[in-house]
Amino acid sequence: MSPLQALLERSIRARAVLQDRLQAEGTDCWRVFHGVADGRPGLAVDRYGPLLLVQLFHGELQTGDLEALQSLADRLDLRLVVWRRGQGRGAPEVDSGLTCREEGQRFAIAETSPGLDPWLFLDFRAARRWLRAHVPAEASVLNLFAYTCSAGVAAARQGAEVWNVDFGRWCLEVGGRNRDLNGLDPERFHFWREDVFPVLWQLSGKGVRGRAAQRPYLRVEPRLFDVVILDPPTLARSPFGKVDLVADYPAMLKPCLLALRPGGRILATNHAAGVDREAWEQTLRRTAQKAGRELQALEFLAPEADFPSPDGQPPLKIAVLSAG
Repeated sequence: MSPLQALLERSIRARAVLQDRLQAEGTDCWRVFHGVADGRPGLAVDRYGPLLLVQLFHGELQTGDLEALQSLADRLDLRLVVWRRGQGRGAPEVDSGLTCREEGQRFAIAETSPGLDPWLFLDFRAARRWLRAHVPAEASVLNLFAYTCSAGVAAARQGAEVWNVDFGRWCLEVGGRNRDLNGLDPERFHFWREDVFPVLWQLSGKGVRGRAAQRPYLRVEPRLFDVVILDPPTLARSPFGKVDLVADYPAMLKPCLLALRPGGRILATNHAAGVDREAWEQTLRRTAQKAGRELQALEFLAPEADFPSPDGQPPLKIAVLSAG
């Protein structure tokens, strides 16, 4: 038995109860091997429906690794796919015909993707689970940095009306595929292809000002939402602003608070591993205070058991804010 095969077997045994529970609830996608916690940093192995997806974030496969992975894929009757960072190119095949399931909902997946990011982020499962359980049919939902709209699909499970915002054309096309896979009403599942900043500024009533106003952008009217999903990348630049989860989280959170109905909730994330959860909590509370919104409650959602964190500080932090 190769070293990786031994690690894989140990990981599968440790997650056996979780995997049984996920399968029983209609889920066929989970992290099989979490490298940083399971003995091989830089390597992740995920099941996505019919695929066993191996991601190499750094380094290369060692002698015997590919054979161990192929053996596992054969045993599980899955197709092995290996992704190496930096090798993602070109436009995706939006409808590959491949899907996976999470709590009975279906999501499009693919064997290749630009930038090599899966179309369904598994560590965000806890957030999607919360959305399915807590967003009622009559709610209005704003899904920012929507990517392939999986959070919007989860929020719409009971019939809520959702507005998905992302600049990526192909991302929203995959989002449309996910909408159709789940039979959601196109009249209540909207797509705004635009940078998040001008959309947020307009929705919150601030408007687009200064040099940014000279650029073309999608016009929207001020509007209040019952739920806002704020799931930004760690660091990004656009003609309208800079996303920086370490230095300036309030730049995004404040307009979200201003676009939230009294009694509404924001599901916010911070992916920056270097940001301490307690420090981020203080940032959330100060921002709400400066925006004039009283926080009625703030709770954290931990990633599920297939994303263990050796130090108890998971890189992905998920907070639910209730504002008066």
